[in-house]
Amino acid sequence: MRIFEQFVQNLPTCDTTHEIENLLRQTLEQYGFPCFAYLSFAPRGDEDDALAITTYPSAWVEQYRANRYDRIDPVIARSVATTLPFAWSTDQFDALNNRQKWFLEEASEFEIRHGVTIPIHDRQGKVATLTLAACEARSAFEAQISKYRHELHLIAIYLYARLRDVTPTPASPLRPCLTQRERICLQWAARGKSALDTAEIINVSRRTVVFHTQNAKRKLGVATVQQAVAKGLAYDIIGM
Repeated sequence: MRIFEQFVQNLPTCDTTHEIENLLRQTLEQYGFPCFAYLSFAPRGDEDDALAITTYPSAWVEQYRANRYDRIDPVIARSVATTLPFAWSTDQFDALNNRQKWFLEEASEFEIRHGVTIPIHDRQGKVATLTLAACEARSAFEAQISKYRHELHLIAIYLYARLRDVTPTPASPLRPCLTQRERICLQWAARGKSALDTAEIINVSRRTVVFHTQNAKRKLGVATVQQAVAKGLAYDIIGM
């Protein structure tokens, strides 16, 4: 939690994409994930609307961009179709066409063979992904992911929200209406607090926190607390 708390404290002081990138690199390195890629894009949108931050080998990044591999990347395709984090491997994708198989073979040449991707969908139809790729044995990587999965999900959400503020997007539809207690419970969840932690902080029962959090999820149309936090930040219902 110390690494996560430092990230949350320092992120609002980053006023440029470069500063945010440096903070992200430092934070993920502390967690043991030096190999990552963040991508924000509009599905079927303009290539110029995309934003990429990555530590992947520069030769692979240039090759990826030059060949517009985003159009066939199965990780991107799955990110568009789901809001839940997922693990992937070059030997676990089903029903791939020949171009996608070739793409994965090329990625393997740069030691990008498996990883975990955290997708984020906003109310304007844009998608962002934070992908952590393995730079060590698969078993060790998966154990590290499992240990920090909740913090990493929140980091991806905060990262997207801050980058959105630094690179503003057009105005969007009206936000859902949450009660003050629902917003408070969601705000503490965004800071990595459990329902029990929040109950102690605001001096109510854990059951009450769960009740308000469930109501917030229902109003936001999501299934998990992390998704509620993502939408809460996207709609400016809660702050960073």
